[in-house]
Amino acid sequence: MWFLVGDIGGTNLRLAAVDAAGAVISRSEHATDGRTALPEVCADFCAKMSSAPEGVAVAVAGVVVDGRVRMTNANRTISRGDLAKACKIAPAKVMLLNDFEAAAWSLATLDPEKVTYLQGGPASQPGPRVIIGPGTGLGVGALVWQGARPVAVPGEGGHVRLTPHSAEEVAYFEALIALWPEVQMGDTMAVEAEAILSGTGMPYWYRAISQARGEAATLGGAAAIFAAAKTGEDANACRAVGLMARYLAGVAGDLGLVIGARGGVFLTGGVAQQNAWIFDAAFLAAFNAGGRHSRWREALPLGLCHDPDFGLLGARNCLFADRDHPLPD
Repeated sequence: MWFLVGDIGGTNLRLAAVDAAGAVISRSEHATDGRTALPEVCADFCAKMSSAPEGVAVAVAGVVVDGRVRMTNANRTISRGDLAKACKIAPAKVMLLNDFEAAAWSLATLDPEKVTYLQGGPASQPGPRVIIGPGTGLGVGALVWQGARPVAVPGEGGHVRLTPHSAEEVAYFEALIALWPEVQMGDTMAVEAEAILSGTGMPYWYRAISQARGEAATLGGAAAIFAAAKTGEDANACRAVGLMARYLAGVAGDLGLVIGARGGVFLTGGVAQQNAWIFDAAFLAAFNAGGRHSRWREALPLGLCHDPDFGLLGARNCLFADRDHPLPD
């Protein structure tokens, strides 16, 4: 008996076979691009396993509606029916999850050895937990408990609003809205958080700052911008990444306050995992800047999750919980 779990983001497509105890027994990884079709990849994976899976759970970066999901940052749609056909099982055995619903499920079996705590440490008892992940997009999920049973709370927290924090930043937001009008929230100066707090948004944000300052934007993708900011070789990259980190800290702290995340607020995703250097004292100060509730925020554990398989593990946890399997330790 085996189960198929998957994690489909804007950059990577990961699949794994897990046994009845939840242990990974086989896996594969592919780029998420126009040449990679999930049903075909799943069919090939199942063929190599020489049998159909007992159940399937796939986490996808998009909103799941009526057994279908259109990926937020990739031009493709995935359906439960297509996956069932590819895996040669009944559609009722296939689960489609939002990627950060799965990320939230991963917190049910969080390995403290794969977390660097910026504040506090592992909670002694289960409590509400929040996970926020800047990657290709910005994902947010939460995990709460009903008695002893964990339950994930999906949402689209990556699309909450951001506004300028200073007069200087007004020009940056104006330039960003001009470059990328789709991310503007109504007719205000606000933009959706993902427009700045993601690998997709960072090049727009860097260009906006450069244009607002009347300077050339010489860098291309997010990786180059973060690298230049780390070495200090490009002043506008430093501004873009510094402000991004401050906004991310504020959003993370706000979400921790909303959920009452005594069990912790956790950062993950490709951008976070590849740029741990941004989580410095200034980041922590912005996370804890809560006015009359600053001490409340200071009591929240805050950690950086290093496990790249959090989506796969979360899909597994959700699948096992749905089938009343015991969650792996």
